[in-house]
Amino acid sequence: MLHLRNSILICICSFWVVTQSNAIEPANELNEVQIKALIKTLGSESFVSREQAGEMLLRQGNKSIPALKEATQSNDLEVARRARILLNEIQTTEKSTLLKGFVEAGEKNGTLPGWDRFQKLVGNDKKSREFYAGIFRKDGALIEDSETDAKIGLEILSSKALGLHNTLYNGVSEKSAPIDIIEISTVLFLATNPAIKLPQEITYNITNLLYQQPSRTILGETNPHPYRKLIISWMLNQSDPNIVSQHLYLSLNLNLKEGMLLARRCIENKEMPVYTKAVAMTLVGKLGGPDDSRLLDPYLEDTSLVGNFQLADQQKGSTQIRDVALAMLIQMEKKSHKDYGFSFARANLTMHFNPYTMGFTSNEARTSAFVKWQSSKNETSQK
Repeated sequence: MLHLRNSILICICSFWVVTQSNAIEPANELNEVQIKALIKTLGSESFVSREQAGEMLLRQGNKSIPALKEATQSNDLEVARRARILLNEIQTTEKSTLLKGFVEAGEKNGTLPGWDRFQKLVGNDKKSREFYAGIFRKDGALIEDSETDAKIGLEILSSKALGLHNTLYNGVSEKSAPIDIIEISTVLFLATNPAIKLPQEITYNITNLLYQQPSRTILGETNPHPYRKLIISWMLNQSDPNIVSQHLYLSLNLNLKEGMLLARRCIENKEMPVYTKAVAMTLVGKLGGPDDSRLLDPYLEDTSLVGNFQLADQQKGSTQIRDVALAMLIQMEKKSHKDYGFSFARANLTMHFNPYTMGFTSNEARTSAFVKWQSSKNETSQK
């Protein structure tokens, strides 16, 4: 049956080639006039003719696209309808073929719009190509437009980021709607384009997406994932203190070693606010190594106020930036905070890496802690 059907199609195609007054061409490569004639046949009264014309147009692939796009505006509703369907099928097939070749053969089989910038962020191995192919399959047109024109890119990014932010809460209940990791990745990638200057509101919307479960799941995996690299690239590109603090907290909660790059840079930045520096110190204390103590030592004489606190047992006190530095140095050397009189430790509370609570209930307790630390350092240096 299939053989018979193919024979009929070949005969029909051959008929078009022989009977047209234009040049004779092979059956599998029709010219523009023949393609337009087939499109006209999409509106034939014969169902069989319409179906056969559609199959022959599909076989032409990209060559049919210009005429099909034009046909989508036809006054003949059947021609316009079938043209839209065929156009979508051809573009989907061509895109699948392109993406498969891109993944399997890499740049030897051509590249994709935006790939040059993407691979600089996450790498160019097969896993990265597969990930980018997934993003491009869903949002290729948006990426292409954004990479071409930064103004259009900002409009696309703002709309998509706001749309994803709104889907988190449907306005009817407080239950969050699921968000596709590919959609978050598209937003992140577009946002890392240095030519696009983001408004603060959009930056906050994007940052909020990183706290959603799809992101947290991937970031919590032990095996490296291109999405993780994409997030780190976005994090390191931020300068707003509030956004930086959120990224540092995310790194704290998920034990992201890559967040140490942001923390170190933050601590060494004299313009960064005290609280943001305190959060950065907390990450260094939790995930840093012995060499990172040099970042904290200069702050042991800094009395800048981080904030006030009240513990569960009603103890009240204050935290200075030097208190946080000392608490994290003690943490890195695996010593006891209780031995140094930290209020949270005296109250038998677990270290939660909250910089607000890393202080003292009195200046006397603070002074005693720093004297003890200095004595410990003096003893170590004399050995």
